[in-house]
Amino acid sequence: MTILNTKLTIKQLSIRNRLVLPPITTNYGSSEGLVTQDILHFYETRSKDVGITIVEATSVQESGRIVPCSLGLWNDSQIPGMTKLVETIQQQGALAVIQLNHAGPRCPPSKDKKQGFSPSGVAFRPDVSPVIMTTKDIEQLINDFSKAAIRASKAGFDGVEIHGAHLYLLSQFLSPLTNKREDRYGGDAEGRATLALEIVKSVRKNLGPAYPIFFRINAEERIKGGQTLEDALIIGRLLADEGVDVLDITLIAHGSWKEVDNNLKVTRKKILMGSSALPKDHPSGSNVALTAAFKEKIGLPVIAVGKFGIGRAAVNAVENEKIDLVAVGRQMICDPLSAQKMLDGNDDDIIACDECLKCFASIGKGAPMACKINKDLPF
Repeated sequence: MTILNTKLTIKQLSIRNRLVLPPITTNYGSSEGLVTQDILHFYETRSKDVGITIVEATSVQESGRIVPCSLGLWNDSQIPGMTKLVETIQQQGALAVIQLNHAGPRCPPSKDKKQGFSPSGVAFRPDVSPVIMTTKDIEQLINDFSKAAIRASKAGFDGVEIHGAHLYLLSQFLSPLTNKREDRYGGDAEGRATLALEIVKSVRKNLGPAYPIFFRINAEERIKGGQTLEDALIIGRLLADEGVDVLDITLIAHGSWKEVDNNLKVTRKKILMGSSALPKDHPSGSNVALTAAFKEKIGLPVIAVGKFGIGRAAVNAVENEKIDLVAVGRQMICDPLSAQKMLDGNDDDIIACDECLKCFASIGKGAPMACKINKDLPF
């Protein structure tokens, strides 16, 4: 038994331990954004020992999916499957939270629908042209985030997480690297936070003061001109003031600009590349200091992420840095019993992730998530 076994209360949520399954894009949903048997298998297996399961990025608009088979909450027909997913997670003893997202121009291409919403027209794929959002587009997006949150509540989720990280659409609004707008949705850190704040305000209004709202944010973007910790802390404070209950702290670990052929292969197109995966030579718990800064400066409960699956990094984060919750992601893909082994102090029994990034590569190709070590996925 370790400190990871201690309980935590956030609002009305009673969390049985300090471990979180973070939102992991699987591409196991249906092309209509519906819950499938593979989704149920994946989350059932991995919810048995964690305190909170955060369901993968779920699109609030059909055109805003990360991968072709992202889950969705853009219409009511998706609620029944989500209800079944909630029940599957909660039956294992974990709380069920769902992450709401719009991929912006990081979405897969579609010939039939307007897509690629962007604050300022920065491209992320050679096959998707970004569309700079109008005020009307922004108003619709706020409404769709709020409606998706209502659907999540109706499905029985214990909370929602708004995805403002990893250079998806809200993250692009928050970042000076991708937001060059001159209206009220751009400018300094406070201006760039306007869209996120308006979404949180709308969700809070519709779900009431007691319903838990999480927000995922980049503490840093390690690309020249990217979001700094100083700006992220300003945004974090504004989010807390608007009603966010938990801050889920991540980062863009590395990235760069790249020139690629466009669809016609006549001219070159400049796209932005960025990844949240820490380099292989970084030790476990590399992001703890960033997460601790949010805890110290803002005071909300925080979730830390960053190669916590092996060693005492997770214990040290909670014990020494006063981090509230620790997320274990890739390690839970290759060994779904990792959480149980960590809670029992049996780290030596964990089947270690070798950080090959096959999980990233498979979904990047539009295929279901695969793992070099765990051949039995989605189990």
